Amino acid sequence: MWQLIRADFLAEYDESGYQGRFRKTFHAMTSPGFQAIFLYRISHQLGKLRIPMIGMMLQRIAEVWTGISISPKASIGPGLIIYHFGGVIINGNAEIGRDCRIHHEVTIGNRQPGGPSPKLGDRVMIGAGAKLLGDITIGNDAEIGANAVVLNSVPEKAIAVGVPARVVRTKE
Repeated sequence: MWQLIRADFLAEYDESGYQGRFRKTFHAMTSPGFQAIFLYRISHQLGKLRIPMIGMMLQRIAEVWTGISISPKASIGPGLIIYHFGGVIINGNAEIGRDCRIHHEVTIGNRQPGGPSPKLGDRVMIGAGAKLLGDITIGNDAEIGANAVVLNSVPEKAIAVGVPARVVRTKE
């Protein structure tokens, strides 16, 4: 767990845009995204230890404090960054790879209660307001544009935009 938290912190630290160790550390520690991810990591671990009630309380605290809702049941790789305050929802069936970037007002969820949720590869970037719903896979290094509604899988290195989202280009 601590290695994952360290990777999340270093990702936020490295992308802070500030100069100097103190300013970068302060930015990372006070980032609502990092705070929500930190509480998620603890609540996820508590779920593994069969102490889910405390994890659920931590999730609620994170929701009120940061406006970000990450289910303790979600599977999230190291190095996640959630930019900005609020509006992010990550369903318990979601799987997120390494070094992903999520902007505000993003939903990663199912299309019906109890249904499957998206699986994101490594280094996926999701633009503000995007919705990723259902049994879909987002390939490594893919980008999802702002306000896109993704209902179908997106291949590796593809850029998907629109409602419903469609692939407009593939990165080299």
